Amino acid sequence: MHMMNVRKIVQLSLVHVGVSLTVVPITGTLNRIMIADMGIPAVLVGLLVALPYLLSPLQVLVGNWADQRPLWGLHRAPWILIGGLMAAFGSYLTAHTVFYMDAHFLPGLLASLTVFTLWGVGVNVASVSYLSLASELTEGSPKGWRTATVGVMWTAMILSTIVASIALSNALATDASVSGIYTAFGAIWLVATLFVLIGAAGVEAPGAPDHVVRNTADNPVAALHALANNPTARRFFVYLLLVLVGIRAQDVLLEPYAADTLGLSVSATTRIESIWGVGVFITLLGGMGSVRWFGKRANANFGAVVAIVAFALIIVAGALHNAPFFYGAVFLLGLGSGLMTVSNLSFMLDMTVAQNVGLYMGAWGVANFVAQSLGTVGGALLRDIAYQLTGNVALGYMVVFAIEIAGLVAALLLFRTITVENFQRDAQVDVADVLALAGD
Repeated sequence: MHMMNVRKIVQLSLVHVGVSLTVVPITGTLNRIMIADMGIPAVLVGLLVALPYLLSPLQVLVGNWADQRPLWGLHRAPWILIGGLMAAFGSYLTAHTVFYMDAHFLPGLLASLTVFTLWGVGVNVASVSYLSLASELTEGSPKGWRTATVGVMWTAMILSTIVASIALSNALATDASVSGIYTAFGAIWLVATLFVLIGAAGVEAPGAPDHVVRNTADNPVAALHALANNPTARRFFVYLLLVLVGIRAQDVLLEPYAADTLGLSVSATTRIESIWGVGVFITLLGGMGSVRWFGKRANANFGAVVAIVAFALIIVAGALHNAPFFYGAVFLLGLGSGLMTVSNLSFMLDMTVAQNVGLYMGAWGVANFVAQSLGTVGGALLRDIAYQLTGNVALGYMVVFAIEIAGLVAALLLFRTITVENFQRDAQVDVADVLALAGD
């Protein structure tokens, strides 16, 4: 790969890190405070945290729009910058509105909905833009470069998540007051903003790259027709839904689960994110070589099996009230999640065609975010229902973890029917042709 592209991939990794850091204080600290400390219903917390996922159709619209219409002569970089800064600022404000909601519920809830939406829109706009640019930069690269690109971007993100989680845990161990939490969130905002600014600077040259043929369909309905008429793309969309529900639906629940079943402090539950992250980091690094040796499919399947075992052990740890056992199960979940991430993301880049890169990246982004919204809101709702029916706070969490196991088993079965070759064959129908057929 050209050295210029390598530099740009490093820059995109910084953006990915910056956007991902905005999630850490919300799903690692704020969720626990709202559910376990403030007593806010988990389903309401789930809805707030899931707003980026509920807004995910923006990814298809922004990706398809950016394919065709440059902003300031650029197709991706402006949206990376705008989205990244929105995500960082919105994330910082969430702590303020949540504590305001604790004192003044209705106005605080409206304020929280506003800033969580700001954060969610930013995450979506930035994500589809930097992933589309990463796909374009690696188009036509030697075999293995796309897997390496995915590995670099996600390894950097997970490593930063580990560091941020440990730093937050240490800061809150020293000062878990409201002002201390504001300070910790402000530090994350500052670092995320700097990473986005540095990553977006000069990352895209004006005009479309020579090897990229931009999507020619101005009508977004036609673009969506092209996506819907690709049967392999539809199956892959469902597969991503199942996988992502399976490995990430617990994001909003693990910390309050540890607080409610194991009695862990805010500082201790904040550290869960770093333990999970270490497991992901290990398999992201090892996964790059493992994918080359054993293939993306075999690695994705093995990662799913590891995650299934981890969820079963998390349930057992809660039943035994054993914190060290719980931490070990979370680490194992990280190992499985990392292996699935590097395998499925490199597979996802293969399942993208150059002439509609923004459209397909948007579609995979929607699958990602819809899955997490279904898992986050549905899981929180199930937790609340089971708790109300049984009076057993641990049971609701365990039901959610069991459903995640079932989702991963279904994903394993569906993945057997999906191949890159079939996708590329089905994608031969041009968007313009679909539009012409729709007008007949």
